[in-house]
Amino acid sequence: MGDDSSLLGFGYFLTLGSIALVLGFVGSRKQPAQHNAQSREAIAPPAPPAAQVGERASEIVALQQQCLQLREQLQQQKTQLTADFQEATFEQIQTLLTNYPSAQKMVQAKPDLPAKNLIALFTPLENLLQGWGIESIGSAWEQVAFDPQLHQPDEDDITVGEGVYVRFVGYRQGDRILCPAKVSRTLPGGAR
Repeated sequence: MGDDSSLLGFGYFLTLGSIALVLGFVGSRKQPAQHNAQSREAIAPPAPPAAQVGERASEIVALQQQCLQLREQLQQQKTQLTADFQEATFEQIQTLLTNYPSAQKMVQAKPDLPAKNLIALFTPLENLLQGWGIESIGSAWEQVAFDPQLHQPDEDDITVGEGVYVRFVGYRQGDRILCPAKVSRTLPGGAR
């Protein structure tokens, strides 16, 4: 405890010394005298009274403490916002998360299980994206005109406006493209 108080005292001493040094430097700057031809001497302003130095030091210490408090508040808010976001997101996809492991086991046990029985599991994920204002770019296997702003081609020679198929959808949020849709001139093998 004695080391902490001596470090604190030394810190205050350094702060006050730095303030005095800066004020002394500012106070000692020479300012040009009135423009008369005979005198070009600089007149140093009078040094501030010791009371002003003490008041400024107190103000600096108070501002430093306030800054530390604001930083702590911001960190607490960040932590709380992260927790709130995670909780809200989990609530929206909880159904998907709780059913997915069981669905995975069913598919392993019954490989011939129709995939259409599992599609309903993804409704919460779709609702989450909709709530965030995220829209899909195209739909799987849809034929569209190639747009390099929205699509990522699988070949370099695909030209703007050329007919392509969406192999994998992309996503956008307003005007911002989160990921472009992956497109190809042909559908995957076996697709109609």
